[in-house]
Amino acid sequence: MAKNIDDVVEFNTKDLFTVVGSSDDEVEKLESTPYSYWGETFKQLWKNPLTIICVAVIILIVVMAFVGPLIKQYKIITEYKTTFQKWESYLTPSAEHFFGTAGDGMQPYNGQDLWTLVWKGTQLSLLLGTVVALIDTFFGILIGSMWGYFKWLDPILIELRNFINNIPSILLYILLMQFLSPSFWTIVLVLCSFGWMGLAGFIRNQIIIIRNREYNIASQTLGSSSRAMITHNLLPYLISVIVTVVSTAIPGAISSEVGLAYFNLSFKADERVTLGQVLTLAAKDKWNVYPHLLLAPMVVMAPLTICFFYLGLALADATDPKNHR
Repeated sequence: MAKNIDDVVEFNTKDLFTVVGSSDDEVEKLESTPYSYWGETFKQLWKNPLTIICVAVIILIVVMAFVGPLIKQYKIITEYKTTFQKWESYLTPSAEHFFGTAGDGMQPYNGQDLWTLVWKGTQLSLLLGTVVALIDTFFGILIGSMWGYFKWLDPILIELRNFINNIPSILLYILLMQFLSPSFWTIVLVLCSFGWMGLAGFIRNQIIIIRNREYNIASQTLGSSSRAMITHNLLPYLISVIVTVVSTAIPGAISSEVGLAYFNLSFKADERVTLGQVLTLAAKDKWNVYPHLLLAPMVVMAPLTICFFYLGLALADATDPKNHR
């Protein structure tokens, strides 16, 4: 008599497998922690010792920008070196003046303590660079996203980009400053007027590449709005680029202000101090005879620029999902 098929299956199952029991707690337990994008990003970032050094240097410079002037206050040298009662200038670094003093050619800073001048200038330069970088990033992301997604904007913004790229930026700054009086927000306006163009153009190119991928076409078919498409489907792929641009935009804005100061388009030196003004006046003075004039602002400017640049590269690698586990 043929056996029932269910009996045969049950017999074979019991013969081949041994039931060891089950636990609801063990079933629910995960073998590893859930994936977190930002958690993995910071984990990758702090693996590099050089990144930690760069962050420490940037924090130190920011702190010193506010603490430094308290260590050595603005000090006009009251000694006279000739019978004509000129201020004592070109004093080299010492315990009294850590960075030395400004020279005769650095009017109106002649004879003043370079330590205080440099850190006071760092305060305003960092504030200016941060504000310009945030505004450029905001408009770069906004305009670049619309530029890449809406095809009808392409001919308009391409012509604008070609016009701006064919004219030296310093010439555009000079033209703008002819109609504006130097102030903090005036400088911000001038530096931001075309600073967003580079980021916008890059985001536009990247969005064009990924705009017509299958999941985006599927989202459009299902009725996703343009806003949802840009914020959920497109921009998340560009986080590494955006973070990199933000980190490098701050020293870029500080360097741009140096260029404005060289052409006397920045703040008035007798009203507000920036790194650009100190650096420019030192370059025009006898820095080859008294190198401390140029080295004093460069002690802050060079590490700040290098650390921001390297931090941008490290952030680009850390925010790239391909480098995550």
